[in-house]
Amino acid sequence: MRSSLLICLQTNEQVSWAIFGATGQIIKSATDVPLDTVPHHARPPLVLIPGSNVLLTSADIPTKQWQRMVQAVPYAVEEQLADDIENLHFALGKREALSGDISVAVIARVQMEAYLQQLNMVGLTPAVLIPDILAVPKPTDGWGVLFLDNMALVRTGLYSGFAIESDCISAALQIALVEHEANPPQKIVIFSGTQVNTALTELETIPIIENRHEKGVLAWLAQGLIEHKPLNLLQNDYSPQDKVITLLRPWRLTAILLLILGGIYWLKQGVEYQQLSQQRQALQTQIETIYRKTFPKARKIVNPRVQMEQKLKALRVQKNHTTPGNHFLSILNQISTHLTRTPGFNLKRLDYRQRYFDIQLEVANLQALELLKKRLSRLDLKVEIQSAISRNNLVECRLRIRDKL
Repeated sequence: MRSSLLICLQTNEQVSWAIFGATGQIIKSATDVPLDTVPHHARPPLVLIPGSNVLLTSADIPTKQWQRMVQAVPYAVEEQLADDIENLHFALGKREALSGDISVAVIARVQMEAYLQQLNMVGLTPAVLIPDILAVPKPTDGWGVLFLDNMALVRTGLYSGFAIESDCISAALQIALVEHEANPPQKIVIFSGTQVNTALTELETIPIIENRHEKGVLAWLAQGLIEHKPLNLLQNDYSPQDKVITLLRPWRLTAILLLILGGIYWLKQGVEYQQLSQQRQALQTQIETIYRKTFPKARKIVNPRVQMEQKLKALRVQKNHTTPGNHFLSILNQISTHLTRTPGFNLKRLDYRQRYFDIQLEVANLQALELLKKRLSRLDLKVEIQSAISRNNLVECRLRIRDKL
């Protein structure tokens, strides 16, 4: 069964707490105990604070944009406040159905931070922070009264009410009825535990009904929280989301720099990719041009590089053909790779006549010359060294290369 933890902070630095189920039934509770004795719960607690420290009022704000309402509310209720608005925290509720005014809860920032610090010292982070007045059940067409910690909590509306010392409740209700004479309550319901409340005397025109709960007043407060979504004081500077933003704010510049560097990197990658694409296209065009010049009779060109390799392969197969042109290309294709891989190779002159090559070249040393001769001999070619002279740390030589007959 899904349950919640309710904590009532009291003016005497003691607390009352209750674990209640989804329908408000009390599972476990305690009254007037130290805060550090509250059991840990899987879900963040619902915390009620003394309503005597909170002003519940309303403001006529025509705009529907939340941020503008937040900015306008302090000045709209400024005449009702005894302190400077810079020292106060303002929490907004929903619009009232009849008047269209915005419900507002006002509390001193010092008091707000004191409550949060008190909870944080014992490792508690509240899910909501609510004036205890707004946890009193709201009867239909009536007001609700609940006695808690020598205080009388009077709920006159979904987001309105007041807290008064228990001894003064009768006089306070008389004054409140005069203020609400345009829309008076049809009844006043007292929500009590097992004990009878005698602080409230009969009123002349309004019937008073007392409802008791065997689990005590904490059960009524749990029911009040379930029946109506109360006004949460954890807004704006005190909302959990804003706290996360506050913690991340020192890293904001670092994150911006990382985003800029990331953008520069991907921009550079995009530019390089574009350049490589253009180079690839230019090389493809050059290959096709060379292929057309080499094979002018070619008509269909699909992949000039592959087609060129096929043509060269066909020329290699025809190396024993009797035509001089084919013989020249066949032998040259075989020896060119080994010549260029020889250390210090420098071609001075190449002659082709009567099916043999006379090549005048330079190599690094005699060992390189002998290695070149062995490699060419493995190609089924006859290699003769016509001359070899060592000069200026190089070997100048003449080779005659032909097919083996």
